[in-house]
Amino acid sequence: MTIDYDVIIIGGGHAGVEAAAAAARRGATVALFTKSPDDLGAMSCNPSIGGPGKSQMVAEIDALGGIMPRAADMAGIHFRMLNMSHGPATRALRAQIDRNLYRDAIKKLLVSYALRLTIIFEPVETLDLEDKTINGKYKAKAIVITTGTFLNGLVHRGEEKIESGRLQDDGTYQSADKSISKTLEKTGFSLIRLKTGTPARLYADSIDFSKCEVQPGDENHEWFSGAFAPQSLEASNLNPVSCFITRTSAETHAVIRDNITDAPMYNGEITGTGPRYCPSVEDKVMRFPEHESHHIFLEPETADGKIIYPNGISTSMSSSVQDKFIKTIPGLENVRVERYGYAIEYDAIDARALKSTLESKNIPGLFFAGQINGTSGYEEAAAQGLAAGANAAAFSTDAEPLILDRTNSFIGVLIDDITTLGVDEPYRMFASRAEYRLSLRADNAIFRLGDAAVGLGLLSQERFEKVKNQKSEIRNAIDTMYAGYVARNEREIENYRRDKNIKIPVGFNYKGLAGLTNELTEKLTAVRPENIASLSKIPGMTPAGIMVVLRRIRNVNS
Repeated sequence: MTIDYDVIIIGGGHAGVEAAAAAARRGATVALFTKSPDDLGAMSCNPSIGGPGKSQMVAEIDALGGIMPRAADMAGIHFRMLNMSHGPATRALRAQIDRNLYRDAIKKLLVSYALRLTIIFEPVETLDLEDKTINGKYKAKAIVITTGTFLNGLVHRGEEKIESGRLQDDGTYQSADKSISKTLEKTGFSLIRLKTGTPARLYADSIDFSKCEVQPGDENHEWFSGAFAPQSLEASNLNPVSCFITRTSAETHAVIRDNITDAPMYNGEITGTGPRYCPSVEDKVMRFPEHESHHIFLEPETADGKIIYPNGISTSMSSSVQDKFIKTIPGLENVRVERYGYAIEYDAIDARALKSTLESKNIPGLFFAGQINGTSGYEEAAAQGLAAGANAAAFSTDAEPLILDRTNSFIGVLIDDITTLGVDEPYRMFASRAEYRLSLRADNAIFRLGDAAVGLGLLSQERFEKVKNQKSEIRNAIDTMYAGYVARNEREIENYRRDKNIKIPVGFNYKGLAGLTNELTEKLTAVRPENIASLSKIPGMTPAGIMVVLRRIRNVNS
């Protein structure tokens, strides 16, 4: 006898909880499988939300009724608007989060879906992708896999290796999941091996903050969710905390260089590819020898400030080496370590096997979201989770899908990039990835996506009107200020939608086109894509490169 649901979600991280909530909002009955209550809303790395490229996605999650923005506002302890000297398209809200309060907020928000959402604390031991059955007794019309770093996860710390998904708050490790990787391979999915890492955690009372630069938060800060205003009783009323900045020293670099064979990335133990944009401290030292020092941001993990996250010294080196190099950093000479950093390797799928709805091209009703798709970051995971959950519900209830593309959202840019170009390193969202970023600002997300969200049941009409009214004044002022640029952006969006099916002339010459690398020029010359849609799927092809080719085609035809 089986227990039936419309949608089953595997994994309770940021992608999983957002997928479960979205599917429930759309009217599906949902089962969320995770191993422990502590998995829900867990911030396993830096407890922060937002930043360039990421805050736009958080605003879009909010416009689509998601839970991450509300939880971030409820647990935020340090808010800053970044890039204030730049234009509105690159400004980004970032908040340091109390990791415990965030987890509590996520659990509280999930309770509101209890009529349709069942959370099952049980490991997935057997998975039938065709029959959509888990552990032989739970069956669904659609499944969303959001397993994070647990697929064949292998933790590295010097010579130490542990098969695990990540370190738990109590210092223990959860077992890695090998069965799902094997199931995916047998079903025909191509797996890739990726890596990420985290730094040590430090006791604040052992840090000399007088040797560091203080970084206060904004006094009258903005909020992630339009459902909150500063006077809202639900919004965070925590006393704000400060972050601090210090730097590595010449002595730090010497210790790392002298012990570089201790690092698994340099002794051949790690084969997975790590993110270029967030290198380990040993990578920074070895790859950039001309730099005398590197910034380290000392960021509180909770409102009481007892534990500090040293953002900028992610490492896979042994505990003894970490002790040595950390104590060469100004302010950390006498520091005590609460837990040591580590690197983790894990399996991910080639996301080019997915449709733009994040559904498998070959197995109907099977969806994927988060790090299993080759991305990195809480916001990227939550954004995919919302899209996959909404579309899994649509599949199971025969409803309209949620359509996001690079012309209407940053989330659409992310999904388009990973499903058409694939990844060769963990994918992180940057504002520069969105060619229409002037029209895809955080302040106008509700106007871009709100109507569709209401129509699909993701957002209530009441909340839509409330948020729209709050944002209208800001949106009108910015649109007026940048009217010319926005109008040009909108024309480019229309051209993009029209030009996707434009044929590329036989014998088209890619050589000499500004914006195309030599490698990409050679690849395009060899592959010879027939149209712009095919061109966009060439690995390494960028939106800017597409525009360059389009301009050349127009010039040839004019």
